[in-house]
Amino acid sequence: MLGDLITALERPEVVVGVLSTLHPDLAKKIAERAAQASMSVGDFSAGAVRAFLDEADDDLWFQLLTLVRKSDDPGLVAVQTILRWVVTA
Repeated sequence: MLGDLITALERPEVVVGVLSTLHPDLAKKIAERAAQASMSVGDFSAGAVRAFLDEADDDLWFQLLTLVRKSDDPGLVAVQTILRWVVTA
């Protein structure tokens, strides 16, 4: 489920859908970070989530899993949380 959503982030319509669920200021920060990296928002978002999956420490995973476990849409909550962490870190 999370893997499918990460892969789908490379499709513009999916990125628009995910970003529309975020606070507008957060979506703007993601777009700014993508522009700074000379990447599309989708590529940046998918890359950020993949980097988290590869590099996150146990504490971050525990926090993420706690949020996901309480959610009705775990994949979306995971991506939202990771993107929030990326732009606020």
